[in-house]
Amino acid sequence: MCVVGYGVAGRLHHRLLEAAGLRVCTVDPALTAAPAGAHRLRPVEHSPAVRDVPGPVDLWSLCTPTQVHVDVLADVLERDPRARVIMEKPACRARDVPRLLELLERHPEARVVVMNQYRHAHALRLLDDLRRQHLPDQPVTAVRVAFSKDRRADMAAGRFVDRDHGVFGYEWPHMLAVASRLLPPDTYRAYVESPVEDVRGVVHDDYFVTAAHERAVPADGVELELYSSVVGDPPGDIAAPEWTRPFGHSTGGRRRLAQIQAGNALFTAEMDPVALPNGGRLPANTHRLTAQLPTGCQEMLVNDSPMDNALRTAVARLLGDQPLPPVDLRPVHRISALAARFGRDRATAAAAGHLGGGAV
Repeated sequence: MCVVGYGVAGRLHHRLLEAAGLRVCTVDPALTAAPAGAHRLRPVEHSPAVRDVPGPVDLWSLCTPTQVHVDVLADVLERDPRARVIMEKPACRARDVPRLLELLERHPEARVVVMNQYRHAHALRLLDDLRRQHLPDQPVTAVRVAFSKDRRADMAAGRFVDRDHGVFGYEWPHMLAVASRLLPPDTYRAYVESPVEDVRGVVHDDYFVTAAHERAVPADGVELELYSSVVGDPPGDIAAPEWTRPFGHSTGGRRRLAQIQAGNALFTAEMDPVALPNGGRLPANTHRLTAQLPTGCQEMLVNDSPMDNALRTAVARLLGDQPLPPVDLRPVHRISALAARFGRDRATAAAAGHLGGGAV
């Protein structure tokens, strides 16, 4: 197995895959020395480029920046037209979709899976089970998702800066995965394939959109609300929604919430890392579910690693012989459409000479 890109995502993929018993090598031209293995003392094999990896590779995991995903996939498929490939989300930029599809069409024996870790989160399944257990006859009236992380230090150092999508390229693909898990399939399809209608955000003159809040009402009347920030809690119109306030920020300003409303009840999942009132956090891979019912409040803790689940599922599918579904590019088009709304506003503001850091 070879992990391409050894940043945060690449190191996590490497650690989990090595823990699963796979022999893992790495590719990253920025590395000046071979990294140490996560579960063994000797360093792992390291190469500066895909073409330099020695020997056959059974599986590839692409954890490079989004803007070079398709370039790296092309390198992998040039080396092995039948390659088995895991791609981190988002698969690519919207402008790269035609080239991605052309690559896949020219390499029909290749097998490609895009990571979708929150589709494999047992905590979200249990959250919906909790709702069905308590209110089986009540329809869902709202689904709310808020994923935030304070990335200001990273962005100032030049890391994790997505100037193509801004905030929509960081946690938004994960939030779409959560929405796809909690909404009925037809409702999610109606949302993700519809035009963008109600979205507000903060535009920074260097980092593009740094916080955004979208509201939508798909065809069946379920209210969908999505919120994300990479700069903590910004003040003003794009501050964190009121429903998120009872839930604290954890390590690195992280707060990952999913909420279902049915009747007078609220069912909320706080995804790892989960903050504690004393400033600490729950153990790693521990999620907290809360049911706020007319009769009182219930809590439960769930131990689960969505990333580990998703990686193991992807490996099994890639090494199997069952047909794979086409790569789902709807999230790519959605985050591109959201970013485009602010791209137009940014161009207008720049032309008028008053581009700043305010809400649009």
